[in-house]
Amino acid sequence: MTAESTDRVAVFERERPRLLAVAFRVVGSDSDAQDVVQEAWTRYAQADADQIRNVQAWLTTVVTRLCLDVLRRSRESPRRPEDMPVSAAGQDPEDVVLLAGELTAAFTVVVEELTPPQRVALILHDVFGAPFEEVAHILDTTPGSAKKLASRARARVRRTGWPDDEARQAREVVSAFMKAAQQGDIDGLVQVLHPDVTRTADPQILRPGAPQRVRGRQAVIEETRAMRAAARRARLVVIDGRPGIAVGAGHGDGPRAALVFHVADGLIVGYDVVADPRRLALLDIQD
Repeated sequence: MTAESTDRVAVFERERPRLLAVAFRVVGSDSDAQDVVQEAWTRYAQADADQIRNVQAWLTTVVTRLCLDVLRRSRESPRRPEDMPVSAAGQDPEDVVLLAGELTAAFTVVVEELTPPQRVALILHDVFGAPFEEVAHILDTTPGSAKKLASRARARVRRTGWPDDEARQAREVVSAFMKAAQQGDIDGLVQVLHPDVTRTADPQILRPGAPQRVRGRQAVIEETRAMRAAARRARLVVIDGRPGIAVGAGHGDGPRAALVFHVADGLIVGYDVVADPRRLALLDIQD
């Protein structure tokens, strides 16, 4: 292997966790995300390095466009952007980052209903903090159009948010989940998890080969019990104004990971384990 090839492998392996996180959140499938990232590696390995000014941006563009191809192939009649609800009058949401809790709800309820461009605009901008200029380049549109796509998607997602009067119940449920996880209390976990609960996670926090999505109460309980040691380092926090859990310490003494929950009717319907540094940086985490 040449020195250039070795360097390319090192660069790609450094970027792989972030690329997997992007791909998974766009296509919603572990296997499809893995396939997309593998294809991105093939293209990167064959590309002329002199033509790539910014490797991270280049790889993000390739991965996202491959994801769009996957989404478009899976939909015979995608909804048009103009078919989606617009933001409420008087609001200007284009420059507002979507709350992680709302996005977690979106992954279990809404995101699959969005058009592929809306899905990409929402995830790249609101989850990974990509500027609309970059989103526009990937989607081959203007920054203004990219803003509108994200705005319409965001408006749809926010219709799934929790009413304020459910915040106290949600905190009690999340607290009970954390206590049960720390104690290895199976009965306690059963009481707070919906039968079809979904756990999503960034690859940075997972063991090699572990799925980014786990579905079903039993599967989530088994994983939670296996991670009891990590649970003991967890604490209850407020994430973007909603109850959540922070785990361990990462760079700058911030948490290594944050758990963002979607609670409905007194049960945890889904939660997202945020460990990607760029995603963590977008969260407002308060003790």
